[in-house]
Amino acid sequence: MLLRFQILVVLCILAFGCCTEDCASTYIIHGMVSSASDGSPCSGFEVEIEEQVVEGGVLNGFYETAATTTTDASGYYHIEFARKHAISYRINVIKDGWFPTTEEIDTELFSTDAPLEYDITTTPRANLNHFVFNTPPSSDADKMRVRLLRTFEEYSTCDAEWRVFFGADIDTTWSCILPGDIWMPYLTIDQTDPEAEITTIDSVYCPAFETATINVVY
Repeated sequence: MLLRFQILVVLCILAFGCCTEDCASTYIIHGMVSSASDGSPCSGFEVEIEEQVVEGGVLNGFYETAATTTTDASGYYHIEFARKHAISYRINVIKDGWFPTTEEIDTELFSTDAPLEYDITTTPRANLNHFVFNTPPSSDADKMRVRLLRTFEEYSTCDAEWRVFFGADIDTTWSCILPGDIWMPYLTIDQTDPEAEITTIDSVYCPAFETATINVVY
């Protein structure tokens, strides 16, 4: 009888992380972290659980770390942390070269009866340089308008605003970051001759962890 009980305890620990009254004071969350660009597993990423707790009847006005871990070779993570009187949880996924990912987790999803399975995607970064240059012969009448045609909200510092360049001797470069492994379309309008504008739509591929360049030469 004792042997059967011991086997049951071991099986419970393997399945749920705990099998005694300690479960009532412990939460478990686990899942997969994958790339938003191609679905590949994200290995070696830091995963952090943060919480806002009420202590002594007072709500802390900030998030504090509940526990951290690192994803394995398959992108899997497993976190156990002490149950507190928390009103909010969030999960953070961080690694150099990737946009930091933060998601709120509903407190109602956590249970002391079973682990919470929670998968999350994260986005790789790329750099984009813009180069605008007018070649000789140039004049004060030269005018070029340039804009990107795609934005990515919080996952980018790139914008779709018009940039307008007047006159001779234009030689300008600016940079931004954006999600990797995407095509970025852009539009240029050469308005040097107002009666014969030259409109061009093109795109450039922006590989993750690398720098792509848009060259506008007129």
